Amino acid sequence: MAEFFHGVRTRQAPTSLVPPANVPSAITMAWGCAPIHRLSQEERANVLPGGIALLFTQEEAAQYMGIDQARDDFNKWGLSEAAFALFVLHKSAPLIFVNLFDPEIHKKNVSSERVNFEDNSATLENSDIIGNFVLTSNGSTNFAEGTDYKLNKNLGIITVIEGSSLENAISVAGANITASYTRAAPELVSVSDAIGGYDIATGNTTGLELVEGAFPAFRLIPTILIAPGFSEDPSIAAILAIKTQRINGVFNAGIALADIPTDKVPRYTNAPKYKNDNNLVSENLYLCWGKARFGERDIHISTQVAGICANVDVANGGIPFASPSNKNLQMQAMVANGEEVALSLTQCNFLNANGIATALNFVGGWKLWGNRTACFPGVTDPKDTFLAHRRLLAWYGNQLVLTWIQRIDFPINLRQIQTVMSSEQINLNTLQAIGVIVGGRIEFREDENSLLDIMNGMVVFHVLMGFAPPNENMTFILEYDPAYLQALFG
Repeated sequence: MAEFFHGVRTRQAPTSLVPPANVPSAITMAWGCAPIHRLSQEERANVLPGGIALLFTQEEAAQYMGIDQARDDFNKWGLSEAAFALFVLHKSAPLIFVNLFDPEIHKKNVSSERVNFEDNSATLENSDIIGNFVLTSNGSTNFAEGTDYKLNKNLGIITVIEGSSLENAISVAGANITASYTRAAPELVSVSDAIGGYDIATGNTTGLELVEGAFPAFRLIPTILIAPGFSEDPSIAAILAIKTQRINGVFNAGIALADIPTDKVPRYTNAPKYKNDNNLVSENLYLCWGKARFGERDIHISTQVAGICANVDVANGGIPFASPSNKNLQMQAMVANGEEVALSLTQCNFLNANGIATALNFVGGWKLWGNRTACFPGVTDPKDTFLAHRRLLAWYGNQLVLTWIQRIDFPINLRQIQTVMSSEQINLNTLQAIGVIVGGRIEFREDENSLLDIMNGMVVFHVLMGFAPPNENMTFILEYDPAYLQALFG
């Protein structure tokens, strides 16, 4: 029996239109080595292999990862390169970092290294001293830190304290001062360490497998995957591309960025052969040749591409529909195997024609040059070959997942179908109006929704979109028209 009520009251009905979810377009997730030996044991706990960190500033990179962006050797510390390129050069944030370096495992002992002092200072052959430092004279006299010398462990610099026993010792002709110590050895981090997996013994997930941990931890979908230095290995590059798909079972990252190693491929003409020989032909991979020299340090072009993508997205309302190609790289020269190189437009286009991006210094300084993913030219489907299209499709797909998860388990009735259709068509119309797509529509097709599927709780919506490709080629036809000579006769 219905409740008896005498009076006026209200109740709420669900809105017939559902606004789209806000999905950040350029969340870079980076794998590499960070100098976490500079942190205390307690501070290391969250960034040992098996942990991930979300950072917004260079100060946080120093505080939580031990990174010194001004002085770190990027060849050793790939996450220092990522922090410098994105936080400093391209002002991009946030970054999700996965450290692969463990100072308890990746270390080397140095015994009896000869130390030569000049002006009461000496620089060791190695930086990043972890511990067990002993400074000895003639193999018998040990000097005390703080009394005889000061040691900058990060830079490997010894400074003599005035009036100390060490100062007296080095003043003696033929003095033999040696140092023994333990140093950080990130070069011992292997490809297997980077690939990672699930460790049954520890219960930890490590390496590239940690892409699954970003959304549960931070509610952010990684959309750009990089591994500075490690992605020069074709196995890492290939798996990085694979990891862009089906993150947490439903999300897609837009693209994986990787580099062709210029120490193995110093000539640009050999880059296409290296790419094909190593099967680097995924539509989810954007491949670069060359390094960007900034000051005295070399940065992987792929690392800077992540920053450029973020900047381009910001300029376009946070939607990744424009290409990062022909946008400025922060560099003063391009290098390959340590030697400066400068490719002409024709030479750069040779790489582009083979699905490889590079740096071009033509007009307006150094620019990233290349729109195509690594599947080109073997694949010609524009949704796969253009980087901008790959990123937009991933972004829109992620938006669909986050928007409509709230309507899962609602009854499949006309109202449910109309709510999805009406809301998403308005979203597509908005994207068209602001120039993200040329046009789009959503359909609920009978041939894609059998009665058996609907009875089983499954429905399919078909979204069709027209993308605006990057204007990669522009031609002007010049013609001589003699009719204009009639002006000579007044």
